[in-house]
Amino acid sequence: MKINDFNRLQGLQSYKNNISKPTQQEVTKKVQVDKVEFSPAAQEKISAEREKRIQALKEQIENGTYKVDSQMIAEKLLSSWNKGTEQ
Repeated sequence: MKINDFNRLQGLQSYKNNISKPTQQEVTKKVQVDKVEFSPAAQEKISAEREKRIQALKEQIENGTYKVDSQMIAEKLLSSWNKGTEQ
């Protein structure tokens, strides 16, 4: 009675050795990238909304009613600083 069947283990090991591991180039080829494209109508609407926002900001600046949110600026600076230290 055999407890350890070495022939089967050797067959498994040779099978594992024959399996080809994908190269880095093959791995990068299989990576799919999501892509978003806007229709011309959507691009036009986005552009119009952006122009309205820019015009409103210009008017606020000219009238002296534009308020800078210092809390938001500080948060953005800190998050930017933290991202730079993590890398």
